[in-house]
Amino acid sequence: MLYRFIKLLAITAIKTFFNSISSEHADTIPKNKPLIFTSNHPNTMMDPIVIGYTCCRNLHFFAKSTLFSTSFTNWFLQKIHLVPLFRRQDNPKQMHKNKESFSKAFDLLKENKAFLIFPEGVSTGERILSKIKTGAARIGFGAELHGNWELDVHIIPVGINYSNSIQFRSDALVRFGQPIRLNDFKALYKEDEIEAVHQVTSQIETALSKLTVNLKDLETQHIVEALETIYKQELAVDLGMEINDKKDDFSVTKGLITAVEWYYDYHPEQVEIFKGLLHKYERLLSRLNLKDEFLDPSTPGVLLSSQIKALSYLFFLFPVYLYGVINNVIPYKFPRWYTSHFVRAKAEIASWKMITGTAVFLIYYPIEIMAVWFFSGSFFWAFVYALTLPMSGNFVLKYLRRIQDYRQQLRFLSIFSKKRRLIYLLIQQRTQLIDFINKAKDDYLESIGFSSEALNKKVVK
Repeated sequence: MLYRFIKLLAITAIKTFFNSISSEHADTIPKNKPLIFTSNHPNTMMDPIVIGYTCCRNLHFFAKSTLFSTSFTNWFLQKIHLVPLFRRQDNPKQMHKNKESFSKAFDLLKENKAFLIFPEGVSTGERILSKIKTGAARIGFGAELHGNWELDVHIIPVGINYSNSIQFRSDALVRFGQPIRLNDFKALYKEDEIEAVHQVTSQIETALSKLTVNLKDLETQHIVEALETIYKQELAVDLGMEINDKKDDFSVTKGLITAVEWYYDYHPEQVEIFKGLLHKYERLLSRLNLKDEFLDPSTPGVLLSSQIKALSYLFFLFPVYLYGVINNVIPYKFPRWYTSHFVRAKAEIASWKMITGTAVFLIYYPIEIMAVWFFSGSFFWAFVYALTLPMSGNFVLKYLRRIQDYRQQLRFLSIFSKKRRLIYLLIQQRTQLIDFINKAKDDYLESIGFSSEALNKKVVK
């Protein structure tokens, strides 16, 4: 009962935090089988909730033993399906207690339950897949041994991809990989346990690298992010894809990462040339305080008709915006303030934004509703007011984005009229970048023997 309540509350929180949560290949997950989900881990507390929501199974988890330090937390965490894991870095003298924890995991798998394990062992918040540990394979094989190889345990690789791992109202995409059936390794395990564990772990690592948009190292991150800003839309059009389609968006990003890492490996001199061009362009953009999108020829934002439409929107809907700000400013501002002052780890920022935001909303909204009920003396108007709170809060976010865009448009027009030479220079630098990228793309496709169509098929897989 407690688990269901906490799960419902957590799902409500992430559906509020994220703009969209989508999944791919969830239909490949076996039903009524003991499962071990193995996932990358970019976002501490968010990740298990997002997977639990998309996989449609009640999950059990391992958690570090230090969390079970009091009788209350021990009771509570076990009620919400957490099993203590005793780590050497916490207390090497308690490592022997893992035998009981693993036994508990074996029993759960015997009951056709599902476990979620993060085989990296850490959550950094960066777009890098850390070395995969062997725990998932060893637990799976251990359960099969205890069940005389009759359980049919499957390991399901899971790739979590966030459009922005710390931003409110960003998007989450969960990609489920092909199940790894441990019974297929039965003969090998009986012959060589270590090799069987190694092969399964290697398959998990390979699957996770394909299911995520992680980088080999952080050195390539800035270039990939710049390409996503400057060139992603154009590349998607070239490949006949839609950026608004989460599957296509993933494929385009994956293709960009593959190409950038190929250039780092085989043509680092070209990477250095690109870095120089990019640095000059970004420096001038920063100097003028402009966004790249206003230099994109396909952007219609600076047209007079667009200006009139934007100004009308901002003027006539300002009262709605003001109403939303008055009723939502504290719940929206507090999580950002809290994380900026008290949270240092990037992988924990989104989780604490969600936790503090949920807590403040659960306290603040009832106070507001009770105040309206008290002063109006009408349950009906208090109920109507309650319905407007989340809608007005979401509108505030939309309105603020329109304000930011409009300010950028005005700034662009102002700079264009006063510093036309700099704008022309900026456009020239952007054109140089696009020409360089197009040439690099053609050379890359030719060197690996692919046409754009073939690359599209390869990336989507």
